Amino acid sequence: MEDLRRRLAELHAELERTDALDAESRVALEGVLRDIQGLLARSGAAQREPASLADRLRDASRHFEDTHPTLTATLGRVVDALVALGI
Repeated sequence: MEDLRRRLAELHAELERTDALDAESRVALEGVLRDIQGLLARSGAAQREPASLADRLRDASRHFEDTHPTLTATLGRVVDALVALGI
């Protein structure tokens, strides 16, 4: 769980540094982040969400591959942390 928290902090920092995200993309990413934080708040049980959070982040990551490589890499690390927890 600690690795996931660290990766989320990295992602938040990267989003703060990224100005060129369109509003729709930013809203989508922030929604996924809220879902992950809610899951962490419920703590403990690594339960599977209906549409996997990791899958949603992977989809978002593909959208940014060409235009935001650093954000893409940060999203990838968050996905890896989610997968490691079985989420």
